[in-house]
Amino acid sequence: MSDSVEAKFIWDEGIALLSSELFYKYEFRHSYRRYMGWVFIAMAQFGVVGALKHDAYGMLIVSSFLLLYWYVVRWQLRKKLALRHFKASSMVDQEVVTKFDDKGLHTNNRSTLWPDIHKVVETALGFLFYSDSSANFFAKEAFNSNEQQDVLRKLIKNSNVNLVKAL
Repeated sequence: MSDSVEAKFIWDEGIALLSSELFYKYEFRHSYRRYMGWVFIAMAQFGVVGALKHDAYGMLIVSSFLLLYWYVVRWQLRKKLALRHFKASSMVDQEVVTKFDDKGLHTNNRSTLWPDIHKVVETALGFLFYSDSSANFFAKEAFNSNEQQDVLRKLIKNSNVNLVKAL
């Protein structure tokens, strides 16, 4: 019989927001869109220069709003959408038990087979699973021990799914 491991957690608001934030940060860090922040910073610098040298405050105001959106408001909007999605879920405050084995992930009556998973990203806080139909997060706290996390890593490696370590 092959190795298997089980993860148990309560799907609550905290874990929903944490998973949303981790997916968001990983996707953003590996996207060309992150360079837009640099464009906004450059615009802000030109705005400051324009305001000081030519009394042209329009560029400074526009770039300030763009920077505010890019570094503050963007995550707040994402957080609000994540909370709305969480509250509409039928799994609110329910215990989630997922079994990982050599075939894939099994949660309740739903299974995701290893060939359907594109990659798994391991962060300091947990594992992000990317599949064709969904994305799932499993906090390291959901596993009983570090040995169970090692078994999961071994299952991922044996299934030929790309395991990526995130910073």
